[in-house]
Amino acid sequence: MGAAGQDGVAHDAAIARIQTNLTTVSRRGSARVRRANQALSPVDHSMLEYIRSHPGCRAIDMAAHFELNRSTVSRQLAALAKLGLMATDEEGSTGRSQALRLTDAGEAALQASARLINDVMRERLEGWSTQELEAFALMLDRFNDAMGEG
Repeated sequence: MGAAGQDGVAHDAAIARIQTNLTTVSRRGSARVRRANQALSPVDHSMLEYIRSHPGCRAIDMAAHFELNRSTVSRQLAALAKLGLMATDEEGSTGRSQALRLTDAGEAALQASARLINDVMRERLEGWSTQELEAFALMLDRFNDAMGEG
């Protein structure tokens, strides 16, 4: 096998390691949330964060952003609404398209969830230099930018 072939194998192995590690991060995050009796799952947190960051967004916007089926997003949103964490905004709604907003309870839950996530991140990244953190952040920015807006 030539140098290019070995490089290709190493490249594929590195991608597989990245995928495995991203899956591990996600699963551990979900498990920690359950252990901490946190009200928001990672999915709930990401949906509420999207609503906060995109005032007046609609379920179809979220489906496109997260690359999910609209019915999946609708079910998640219905559960969040039932918990009183988000609601529709009559002012921005048109016909069947409902503009979404966080409730006060949703904002409080999102802030509590963010504090927990921040604490976990600080714990996991303890001992990393600022230079290492910046490099990691830049790589994650590049990775997410390559995924596009959906």
